[in-house]
Amino acid sequence: MFCVYIHIPFCRHVCDYCDFRVMPSQSKLFAEYTDLLCKQIVTFEKGNPGVLASAKTLYLGGGTPSELPAEFLRQIFDCLASAGLDVSKLSEISMEFNPESTNCESVRNAMDLGVNRVSLGIQTFDANLLKTVGRVHSVEKGLEALNLLTSTPNLQVNADLMFDLPGQTVEGFLADVDRLSDFPLNHVSFYGLNVSPRSRLGHRVDRGELAVNEDLYEPMYMGGVDILERKGLNRYEVSNFARPGFESAHNQNYWNRGEYIGFGPGAHSYLHGIRYYAPEIYPRWREYVNSGCPESALSVDRLRREDEIMEFLWLSLRQTKGISPEGLRKLGISLDKSVCERWIQKGFLTTELLSNLLQIQPGLRLSGRGWVFMDDIVTDLANTYSNLD
Repeated sequence: MFCVYIHIPFCRHVCDYCDFRVMPSQSKLFAEYTDLLCKQIVTFEKGNPGVLASAKTLYLGGGTPSELPAEFLRQIFDCLASAGLDVSKLSEISMEFNPESTNCESVRNAMDLGVNRVSLGIQTFDANLLKTVGRVHSVEKGLEALNLLTSTPNLQVNADLMFDLPGQTVEGFLADVDRLSDFPLNHVSFYGLNVSPRSRLGHRVDRGELAVNEDLYEPMYMGGVDILERKGLNRYEVSNFARPGFESAHNQNYWNRGEYIGFGPGAHSYLHGIRYYAPEIYPRWREYVNSGCPESALSVDRLRREDEIMEFLWLSLRQTKGISPEGLRKLGISLDKSVCERWIQKGFLTTELLSNLLQIQPGLRLSGRGWVFMDDIVTDLANTYSNLD
């Protein structure tokens, strides 16, 4: 499966926890950015004729794509069409929204372009926590955006929450999960806060102004999972929950190590076994595009066999379907039985049978507290596997 990602780096306000390559919305840059993005798309198509036509999904992320005016979004979609990507044939076209730029007009404009799935960044319903992490929308605006999106016909909606925020309690986060899941949503995501040292929030934590209580991570995560699954939103990836049939096809392609191309500053791509990305800083990316997108300017990661094995183990285990025997055979490895048994006895792994596409296959997958200790389990498995003869 092949997918396309479009990066829109503009935000009305850059959140304090953010360390992505984004920048405050500047209307004077919208036209220039869109022209450069289209130039990068055209350059890729010339060097890889017919590849874009094979795409199955399209995802507009950021940043905040809903910040970009309709005329520029239309220009991007027209450019993709001229490069061979037939939007009408895509199974999923997703676009990220933030509450402050969610309104009837922005939603209608997105759907007119073919968007059929949106992801809304709520993060929390606690007004004080929104201020703590530098979110600019109010609780009321978040609720208004949720009501608008979930009442829009023919639109699938995901909503995001964050947990383990500075000053957040377990009860507060679980109340957020409970409140969010009362909306008619088919998909919910929640993510533990990752404090980047280069973010504003990271600097405040380093100065001792704020603190994150890591001991609360597990009860928040496990409690959130329990609430969502009781309401019919099943975990299919460590941070993603959906009603049956509403899982994100685009994100599953990432986790299944499918190929994809990313356009925009710092957008990552994976083609022909090679991972790479363009310059992240806007002026350098602009120079890269205007220079014809030379390969010499890319940051390239040519995966070694060890890298592929680690990716497979990590990306497989983070999904409910787990590690399949077929995947192990393709890589030519077997897992250490004693290591697997040790984690199984702890209740962190299970080998129960899973139904996958109408076929019953044994899968080694996380269970119980194993979801919290996933990194430790993956590291243990990666350090002890054997090559098949």
